[in-house]
Amino acid sequence: MEARSYLTDGFGLRRRIEALDSGWKRFGEVAEVWQPSRLKGYVVPPGSGLPFLSAGQAFESKPRVRKWLAKPMVRDWRSRTVDTSMILLSCSGEVGRVSAVYDEHLNVVLTHDLLRVESKNAADYGWLYAYMKTRLFYEIARSSQYGHMIKHLEAEHVNAMPVVLPDASARHAVGSDVVAALGMRRQARFLQNRAYRVYELAVNPSSVKVDESTWSAVPVRDVFAGRRRLEGQFARADVRSLEKLVTESATHGVDTVQEVTKSVRLGSRFKRFFGEGGTAYRSASELFDVNAPVTKRIHAGLLGDAQPYLLDSGDIVMACSGQTYGLLGRTVILTKAHNGVFGSHDLIRVTPERGRMRTGYLHTALSHEVYGRPRVVRHASGTSIPHLDPVDIRSVGLPRFSPEIESEIADLAEEAAELNRRADELESAAIARAALLVDGVAGVGVD
Repeated sequence: MEARSYLTDGFGLRRRIEALDSGWKRFGEVAEVWQPSRLKGYVVPPGSGLPFLSAGQAFESKPRVRKWLAKPMVRDWRSRTVDTSMILLSCSGEVGRVSAVYDEHLNVVLTHDLLRVESKNAADYGWLYAYMKTRLFYEIARSSQYGHMIKHLEAEHVNAMPVVLPDASARHAVGSDVVAALGMRRQARFLQNRAYRVYELAVNPSSVKVDESTWSAVPVRDVFAGRRRLEGQFARADVRSLEKLVTESATHGVDTVQEVTKSVRLGSRFKRFFGEGGTAYRSASELFDVNAPVTKRIHAGLLGDAQPYLLDSGDIVMACSGQTYGLLGRTVILTKAHNGVFGSHDLIRVTPERGRMRTGYLHTALSHEVYGRPRVVRHASGTSIPHLDPVDIRSVGLPRFSPEIESEIADLAEEAAELNRRADELESAAIARAALLVDGVAGVGVD
């Protein structure tokens, strides 16, 4: 009974497809679409229960478990796990987002806010994924949502949606490219995890247990020194022990970020002018999602000097605003796919000094979940939305090891970044071809 649905582009596109005599089927005919029952979880201390991922976390390029649930209180928890034969579809909040299942999604409790889509014919998996990533499917899904503040989509709604089916050979060609792209992306994650493992062995070869306590006694002079602003997290016992461990493990000394980079900078706030025909724009969160589509374009010429905001391959960007348990302090290596893209002001740009430290090693040392990122976010200041400032990031210490170890880490991380770029390029091309095939069958192309 959502009246606005009848005025959406998606409704008209759907009616156009459903008017065809052939070339399409209902989703329920080609796939099983289902959803676990709603979950009321009881949070327990980290590592004490079942690992849990929310919908937003599932779309990140590096999903990280931040919450554990009491196992006895999760009814039929195995039905809430997923496998790589599934496609995930967001059905609450921002409806219509699509993701494949990666290793990070396995063996965890995945939120009920993601519909599970399982192709009845394994050969159709790649085509279904590409079709569901087209703008046409997104518009149809959005036209079927309901709700006031928070929109929802039910499995029965998706089962009734149309799936356009070009000839089998064309679907197979698109699907093969999709499967290849997903394989490359999984390999990229494997390589980056290997880089983290090599770094772990260098920093903590004896696997010394890291102090997990938070309370510590520090001299008053340390509290008032520097830029601490009386932020207690800077003096947490666990972070202080990490600093000591990293410093003592460095066989070739410790350099600060400032000493190994050309610049660490943050753009000032600006008034945005969005519109068609502008420069592709990326928010901080989009850079950390998997192959996020360009949803906004900005008229960069209206800013006066837009050059400081354009992204450059070889640089590292760091999220400088958000929650300490979220994206804050996370880093990503920019590739040539980012060249000329307009980046949000909520990004700290780090330009490595190639002769001093390679990009891949710097990224790994800053982003490691145990030995890197906690030493970055300790500098965060603010209450509801913490922030990081370049002046503090410049002071973060980086342990130095032999050239062989650092090169191994850098090679793995940089190869992972390049594989991710190639995977995104191949996947995007497959989705574009899927959109053209759909238009050829149904004449309902969507820009």
